[in-house]
Amino acid sequence: MGYTAIQHIVKETKRRVSMTDLPYEEEYRGQLKHLGYKEKDIVKEAFLRLDWNLGSARILCLLQESNILTASELILSLDSTERIQQVMNDLLETEYSLLCHIIKFAYQDNGLSQTLMKVLQDSFRALIADLKDDPNVIPRNYLQPIRMQLLPNENEWLKNEHLRLVLTTEEPFDLDEAIGRQEQWREEMHKVTESILGGLIVELIDNKAQVIGLLREYVQKSHPFSIKYALYLLNAMSKDTKESEDKLLKEFHKDVFRWVVDTGLMSQLQLLLLFARETCSSNCITMGTYSAWYKQTIGAMTYSVKKDQFIRTMEMLTALLPLETNLDVLDVHSTIAISAPAKCNEYVLNYKQLCRAHIAQLKPPDCIVDLDD
Repeated sequence: MGYTAIQHIVKETKRRVSMTDLPYEEEYRGQLKHLGYKEKDIVKEAFLRLDWNLGSARILCLLQESNILTASELILSLDSTERIQQVMNDLLETEYSLLCHIIKFAYQDNGLSQTLMKVLQDSFRALIADLKDDPNVIPRNYLQPIRMQLLPNENEWLKNEHLRLVLTTEEPFDLDEAIGRQEQWREEMHKVTESILGGLIVELIDNKAQVIGLLREYVQKSHPFSIKYALYLLNAMSKDTKESEDKLLKEFHKDVFRWVVDTGLMSQLQLLLLFARETCSSNCITMGTYSAWYKQTIGAMTYSVKKDQFIRTMEMLTALLPLETNLDVLDVHSTIAISAPAKCNEYVLNYKQLCRAHIAQLKPPDCIVDLDD
């Protein structure tokens, strides 16, 4: 190809970078594919000198198709975090084949892949944080179209990265605060169900064993995480489960209960109650109503725990009472019978009395019945 022809292609590349939806794309694509090695290098260098613009992502896609420049090469050539983020922001919104290329390259085990892995993690982290502020900050859920282009192990890595970021891209809420805000968060979650963030969460819970495995890791190791989004994930998972997945959820809650009685940690008890309430409120088929779960787990715990563990658990439940503000939950706690070991009834009676007193404090004055009338 002559000098005039290659200069025409370079000029056309510059024009297309600055605009979107230009005509004669097939003609331009054909010209790129028929370039020789030296001519491809000229177009490549010309593109790399251009500022990233409206049509850059589309042109890069055509360049990658023609073996002129890949998305990974471009990212690795950039010299500033701001420029890298600008490119990645566009790739998360369009031209998903380029995003897939970077993911595939980053998943390989070499020196350059480590750099790309960090770029991906930083970009995903920034986007998840933005989605939490605005659930529709991007026009499409990119996980949906790219999963068919990735290998199973690449998909697993991608979802695991996103799950970790969903659970860790904000300051973890204090557990005391979470007990009082659970209903509010549930309402907020219903509002984002049809959003891009909601769709992304649906994609992430496709492998429920992966989600439960991560929650199990965080809970067991007392790793700080977002209680709010852990509850979002549990709620979404519980809505539509198969029999095998029901079993996973039940076993997870049973394990958390065992950690409660074994460790005697208040944080574990708070997580147990939060998780159980969310799962039961989402789908009472999985573990029954909260009342049924509480009766089976707390009401009958004397048959599965030692005496000292029973006492410690009752003491923790009692200490937790001032944080409880949900009258329906308190009604369950005050009415469900709790079988006690020998000489431990006083712990149950004390707890029930305090439950009823707390209910009386929370109820409006006109709802309290005067027993002396």
